[in-house]
Amino acid sequence: MEPGFQAIVDCMIEAGWTRGEVMRSLRRLIAADNMTHKGNAKVEAELAIARAMIRAGKAT
Repeated sequence: MEPGFQAIVDCMIEAGWTRGEVMRSLRRLIAADNMTHKGNAKVEAELAIARAMIRAGKAT
């Protein structure tokens, strides 16, 4: 496990979280991270298209 995640899990367990609560929270964190990556990829693709259009002289 990544050291950062391990530190988070350790703190959650010290705070009295159950294993199930920890796992649910980690799944949500991973899902949010995946959604962020997907959103960033979409924006990067849109920017690449816009830059290509500007270079081609077809900017609107």
